[in-house]
Amino acid sequence: MKTLAIAMICHGINAAYCQSLGDTSQPAWDDAPDWQKQSIIAGVEMHIANPDATPEQSHEAWYKQKEAEGWAYGEVKDVEKKLHPCFLPYDELPQAQKAKDYLFRSTVHLVKNLPDSEDYLALSAEVISLRQKAVDQKNTAIVTAATATTTIASGVAIQYVGNKSLFKDHLYNSALTFTTGQVRNVTSDLATKLLKHPEFKLYVAESDDSTESEQAVDDTAAVLANAQLEQEKKDQEQTAVLDEIDVVNQMTKDALIEYAYNKYQQKLNKQNSVATLRTQVAEFVHQFGVV
Repeated sequence: MKTLAIAMICHGINAAYCQSLGDTSQPAWDDAPDWQKQSIIAGVEMHIANPDATPEQSHEAWYKQKEAEGWAYGEVKDVEKKLHPCFLPYDELPQAQKAKDYLFRSTVHLVKNLPDSEDYLALSAEVISLRQKAVDQKNTAIVTAATATTTIASGVAIQYVGNKSLFKDHLYNSALTFTTGQVRNVTSDLATKLLKHPEFKLYVAESDDSTESEQAVDDTAAVLANAQLEQEKKDQEQTAVLDEIDVVNQMTKDALIEYAYNKYQQKLNKQNSVATLRTQVAEFVHQFGVV
């Protein structure tokens, strides 16, 4: 896989260099014919196996391969007739064409020690897995602490004095419910928000003659902890989606097609550009989640 990735980079740099010379005949990697891809891959393998090989030796290896395939010299490149303007001894090449071999060799040695794309994907998956474990451990700790403090009064005591027999907080996402006259001990931040509404008042115990609702076991801590747990779960799921899309944006066309089919049973059109395929796969991730 690493050899293929290096070949793609070499091809892209060569195509850009050719464009600088006015040659726009080089196709994008995904559109390049197999024989051209194999030729570039062979060049990469030669330099990896022979790290001291010179640009001249790189050209000689290319020349021998072309010769074995039946190519000959031609002023204009003709794939069908197997004619190539660079099918010459290295010394006879124009300086502009010799530069290609220097660029090719340098590119191979610059990127050959980068992580393999498969290793990168595996590492990314491991990071996501570790992040999930950390979130799970944190959530377990929150629930345990909340359960232990369910009957302990803490925070600011507020009382629901509204007309509804059952009130549920949707505005501040606390997931708390109040029955008529019920008192809950909430955080100061939440108390400040709820006390802005006439349905709530600050509760001050004046005697032991409190109502049944006031004397009920205060499960506020557990409810708030569960609400926090749900919110963190949503945040974690969103983070996982964004991480997965980052991975998707590193994939090649073939990898995207395989990924969409294996993960979501979706078939993609190979004729589409790699940018289009990445957009389509990202939509699958958003729609179906990280599978």
